[in-house]
Amino acid sequence: MTSRLSVFLISSMCVLAACGQDSVTVTSHVEGQLRVRGDVATTGDYRDFVVTVMNQRDGDVDTLATAVTDSTGFFSMDVHAPAAGVYPLSVERSGQQLSLDELVVVHADSVRISGTYPLGTRPLIIRSPENAAWSAYRNSKSQHNQQMAALLTQGNYTSEQMSRIVSQSATILWSIADTYPNTMGARVSQAESVMMLEGWNDSLVVARFGLISVDTPNIADVVRAARRATARTAGQDSAIAVVRHYLDLMPDEARRAALYTELVIAYADSGQTEQAVASATELRRLYPDSEWAEWASRAVYDLENLQPGMPAPAFELVTRNGVDFTLDDLNGRFIILEFYDPLEQTFQQELDVRDRLFGALQPQLFLTISISVEPDSVLNEGLFDGADHPGEFVWADGGMDSDVARAYNVHVVPTRYLLDPDGNVVSKYVGRGLANLEQDLVAVVAGLNEIARQKAEN
Repeated sequence: MTSRLSVFLISSMCVLAACGQDSVTVTSHVEGQLRVRGDVATTGDYRDFVVTVMNQRDGDVDTLATAVTDSTGFFSMDVHAPAAGVYPLSVERSGQQLSLDELVVVHADSVRISGTYPLGTRPLIIRSPENAAWSAYRNSKSQHNQQMAALLTQGNYTSEQMSRIVSQSATILWSIADTYPNTMGARVSQAESVMMLEGWNDSLVVARFGLISVDTPNIADVVRAARRATARTAGQDSAIAVVRHYLDLMPDEARRAALYTELVIAYADSGQTEQAVASATELRRLYPDSEWAEWASRAVYDLENLQPGMPAPAFELVTRNGVDFTLDDLNGRFIILEFYDPLEQTFQQELDVRDRLFGALQPQLFLTISISVEPDSVLNEGLFDGADHPGEFVWADGGMDSDVARAYNVHVVPTRYLLDPDGNVVSKYVGRGLANLEQDLVAVVAGLNEIARQKAEN
């Protein structure tokens, strides 16, 4: 298991669309044909399907391109995007949204789309090497997540079983580049493969991370995995050298700032708190008007209060069912402290996985406390309209400004903490960090199972 200092983890859609970088327009040509099943409509007139490609950034949605089908269902448009990336693709007719998919937009790509509505369980067909690579990546990740969830559900599993799943998934992801070379999906897949192997096969991470191009969208995450793997195989000084090497290579200022945060984390993980604080201060000086300046200020708070092994900040909470909780009351169990907004997109998208993951944990060993930063109790209760969710739920008076949210330095939701049975911080997971938490929980459960097995044998 590895420690993770708080970092800004922007949504994957935004990262892959090069959010925060200088605008460099790329253009893809998109055309296709949309129809209606004969048993639904017999006119043979397929006009007025509205196909829209959007850009979601900072909570706002901009239209990048739109086209309307003719009577044959044919449409054509050029998509001008601010950067190569993955963008939402919507199909509507008569004011009703029929499907929402992901479209890879890279410069000079030509995409062909087809579909017959209603789609049912069939996907909209999006053809191009770039989009095929992205589909392969997405399907491989989905299969990996399903295998992980199945392993957690079965209960009595070993770290060897977990390692086997990780190795198989990482191999599949790495091989996508053989089928779809020089595509964004292949680059992201290989980066994901390296990140997935970290902690399980560090020697392979060290061997492969240098093959990942610096223009890969999630290069900062790759450097993070490479740094941690290098720290375990060659020591912290070598790990810090890895980060500095990539800082020298990175020409893009936005990504360079993201890598600078990794230098702060590298010093923190090596126990060099003064150097970490100095690097955070330098980050603020270099990028005073950016999001990274705020990150640096929060990082200093984390360094002084929320590092792995430090006592977790005390809290007093009252659940929606009227149960009083304090941190001292909960010693003896692992605690997952989850800060969320019931309407926030990432939380909603991860809700099914979240419920399966937390529902599979043994309640005598783990307790999940979910703290809503939404002050409206009606909206909070709406989450439970016809649904049940594992864990205890709390409405935090004051939302992000509540005492508990401020004590845990919450600025992005969802934010989750794993606390050990002694009330110490194990790790922090910001934004789309549920997969990292899942991996750590699997490691914890495997360790507990191994301890129980050894006790039984003795």
